[in-house]
Formats: sequence, C-alpha cells, structure tokens
Amino acid sequence: MKSIVLYSPYWGTFGGGEKYLLGIAEVLSENPEHDVTIVSSDASISKMQLEKFSHIDLSRIRFKHAAGMRDVPVVVGDADCFIFQSNVRKIVTRARSYVQIIQIPYRKITPLSVASKVCRGQIREGGKDILRLRLMSFARRQASVVLVYSQFVQDILKRNYDIESSILHPPIQDFYETGYDKKNIILSVGRLFHGLYNNKRYDIMTEAFRKMCDSGLTGWEYHIVGTAAADYKSQEMIRNFKKVNQKYPIYFHLNESFDVMRRLYNESTMFWHGAGYGIDEKKNPENAEHFGMTTVEAMSAGSIPIVVNKGGQREIVTAGFNGFLWETIDELISHSFQIIHGNIDRAKYSSEVRKRFSDYSFPSFQKRALDLLSPLL
Repeated sequence: MKSIVLYSPYWGTFGGGEKYLLGIAEVLSENPEHDVTIVSSDASISKMQLEKFSHIDLSRIRFKHAAGMRDVPVVVGDADCFIFQSNVRKIVTRARSYVQIIQIPYRKITPLSVASKVCRGQIREGGKDILRLRLMSFARRQASVVLVYSQFVQDILKRNYDIESSILHPPIQDFYETGYDKKNIILSVGRLFHGLYNNKRYDIMTEAFRKMCDSGLTGWEYHIVGTAAADYKSQEMIRNFKKVNQKYPIYFHLNESFDVMRRLYNESTMFWHGAGYGIDEKKNPENAEHFGMTTVEAMSAGSIPIVVNKGGQREIVTAGFNGFLWETIDELISHSFQIIHGNIDRAKYSSEVRKRFSDYSFPSFQKRALDLLSPLL
C-alpha cells in the first residue's frame, strides 16, 4: 500500500487550484493500492465542504486536520508521496517523493526587487517575495516533479527560475446539460476579490457592456458569477460595481449554488474573460490568467469564449475558429457584436468549443496525471 498525502493552505478559497488538487486526489484514490489522505490546516474546513464545492467523489480519501502549517510535516510523516500546493512557503517533510504544484508564474524576484518593495512601504510583500524565492529554489532542487497548469506558466518558471516542470492541465467538469436553450446572455465566472494577483477585470468588462447598451443594444444581459471575498476592500469593490452598474441589465450572482452556475453556463451565448487586460506579461506575468478553467467550463456548455489575449487563455482559444481573443475594449465589443448580429455561424462555433473542451476533460486529465505520477509510486 502506497501512502499519498495532499495539502493546500488555501482550501477555504474554494477556487480552481483547490479543484485541481482534489482532482489529483480522486485519480490516485481509484487505485486500491493507494492510501490517499487530504490534509487541511484550517480547522473550519471539512471533507463534506470540499465535496460539495468540487462535486468530486472523495469517498475513498481520508481527511485529516493539522494544527497549523507547521504541523503538516508531522501529519505527513514518512509518506511515499507528498503533493503540495503553495504560492509562498515551502514545506519540508520526510516523504519519499515530493510533488510541488506551482500555480503562479512569478516575475523574476531579485534582492533589488525585494528592496524596492520595502522602500515603497510594501514590507509584507517584500517578505513574501523572500519566501517565494526559497520556494522556487526548493522546487528546482528538491521536488521530484513540479506541476504547472499551462505552457505559459512553464515558460515563465523556466525563464525566471530555471525550473523544469511538467504540464498537467486542470480537469474540467462537463457542464453541458439538455433542456436548456441559449439566451441573450453574456457570462463571466470567477472570484470577486481585491488583491495583487489575477484581477478578473470586471471593471473593464462591465464598462464594455455599458458602452454596448449606450450604443443601442437591447434585449441582452450580462451575468457575473463568483465567490465573493469577505474582506473590507473586496466588499467595498463589489458595492462600487453594483452602484456603477445599477441602471444596466448587469447581474451579480455572489456565492451562488452550483445549479445556478450550471444553468447560466448552458443559457449563455457568450463567455467573457478579462484577467490580464492591460498588463505587460514580461514584467508582470503573475497578473495574467494562469490557465482559464472557467473559460473551458463555459465551452463545455457551448458558450462562445471571448477572452483577453494574455496568459494561458490563448492556449485554449483559437481566434476565429472556436472563439475570439481581444486586447482592447473596442475589440471585445466588436467581437461580441459579430455574434449578436449573426455575422458568424453560432451553431458551428458551439460545436467547435465542445470539441475543444474534450482536450481538458477528466479522462484526459486522468491519463496525464497517472503518466506523470505513477513513476513516483
């Protein structure tokens, strides 16, 4: 029996990274010779919560709590394999093999860049960068396998930190369901939070939709679905979004149920994504979308993606074939009006996006995950 332990300090985020790690756990637990355990250092997180959030079967998986991150090595013990997801801190354990998941394609951190942050008063971020440098060094020198979501992340880590990594695309759930008709709905899905990284740019996309309405568009709605961070700055940002957009058919579905999200995926005609808009990918690669899980989820339900031409998104969408890429607000609006005015074959595009989704389906993820991880077990 091979013992495998998986840990993330971010279970409470209930985001794409957490689904990714749970997907790996499910794949490995299907082998009866694997004893798989999920560890949480957040006492408020339960196995039932993770199952409900992810819609992943965790029945074959153990669940344990650690008394904080420092206690994780004690829980891991001398496991055969430790699979760990972190954006800041490394964790050293006695596990025989070590799999590091790196989500974020960090810019090159140097002593000068750390000193610059400290001089600007960003002392906390400067301290985190020191920890990130240690994490990158640990991944480069000691990890048995480093997993990343996309070619974009892989290229950045190689260029900035000389880290060799393997691409394991996230497993994307099939949201397609019969019984729904496409409606005049534009959809965006993603967390609403105020932070330094991976801003979804709802400010830009709501501005684009307001411009479309002001130019005469009627009969269309823009829906935004996502978990809302509870901190003051995030809540203030959400209040401002609602205030600015209150006179337009723009709807915010915050912390909604899975069923509502599935319905909107199936009813939406278009899917908008804007993370990375306006950034310089060479200077700030961490601000681009690392992959684009919600884009592929929307594609599974036949929604046509119109996504910013940055980061991992351009690996998913082939412009003019199974979606559109944009770099300016005017391009986002123009591509959207092509669909609205019937200048493209919607049925053909919807068929192509379904085909593209299959490249990221769970069976594809399962095969790739076993190819990469079985040699460690």
